[in-house]
Amino acid sequence: MNKKIMAFVPTLPFLLTMACDTQEGENTTNEPVETTEASDEDLEPDEDPQPVEEDTVNATPDEDNTETPGHEVDEANEEESVEHDEHYFTENIVLNHDQFFDEEYGLIPLMTITASASDLDHRLLASFTSSDRTQDNITEYMTNIEIDEDNVIHFTFSDDLSTAPISMASTESRGFMEMLHAVSDGFGAEQMNFYTGDEPGVLIDPLAEMEEVPVELEEGIGYYRPTISSEDSEYENVYIPSRVTDDPIVSEDFGEVLLELQTFEGGAYYESPISDVVELHDAWIEDDGKAQLHYSITDESEWDEEQQQAFEYAVFLTALDFNATNVRLVDEGNQEILDFPLLEDRDPHANQPEH
Repeated sequence: MNKKIMAFVPTLPFLLTMACDTQEGENTTNEPVETTEASDEDLEPDEDPQPVEEDTVNATPDEDNTETPGHEVDEANEEESVEHDEHYFTENIVLNHDQFFDEEYGLIPLMTITASASDLDHRLLASFTSSDRTQDNITEYMTNIEIDEDNVIHFTFSDDLSTAPISMASTESRGFMEMLHAVSDGFGAEQMNFYTGDEPGVLIDPLAEMEEVPVELEEGIGYYRPTISSEDSEYENVYIPSRVTDDPIVSEDFGEVLLELQTFEGGAYYESPISDVVELHDAWIEDDGKAQLHYSITDESEWDEEQQQAFEYAVFLTALDFNATNVRLVDEGNQEILDFPLLEDRDPHANQPEH
């Protein structure tokens, strides 16, 4: 069953240090998603994308939306009259799937996101190639990756595979297929179609020939923070999908998933990514895929950059599990909004917010 629900946005101090590569084609980066303070001047075509600020924004949910369990509708109504500064980001994302091996727990899948000023086609290719951990770099044989309006992702491999097939070890093949399914699902795909040149199907030993493969993952929503070393990963902020742990979160409500993540007491090698000083108010995903979270920090003295980053990344990734197009993180304490794209494509040189 496809996951369709809403998500959060990053806290201001962290996202206001974001920098992105704007080079054509290969303008992705393996650095964590960060943001920089918005400039008063319009962006030039060769400048890094920056957030665009608005003076005031109505950050209140539509009247049709129901409140997150445990919060009253009156609380959201009280927030309606509060004016917020908005920081609108035009960077887009690359999904990064990684994995590391632990002697006690075995192969552990990881996910994170990085920023890119590329278009969707380049970001799709970058997501799969940066996530490839096979010895023969199998994704280098891919000549094209695209996703259509029916949420089918198409992988085209070079004709070279028909004359010089490649192979993987069984453990390597499991990690490769986990990566294909996880990244495809992150971009909202429901099916993967494979081609060798113009011919349907691809054969990579020891896998059976793949032609049309449904995107399928273990049941579970949300992401935990690893408590064991993941130094082998090239990314700083990595998260473990709840679906691959002994504590999967099963819910179709965005707010409930976030609350379960926050109240999780800890597992064998993972913990909650959301500090208890974060007060979650309301969270929902609208019919058009836009996710929104209202929150506040109850004790700023107990809140640091590490907690902030863990919170932001967990919200981003959880929103993607619900196929959110973008997220709006509304900090009611500081009266600020961060609006960040997920599946939505934005112009990296845009100078006007899109509402």
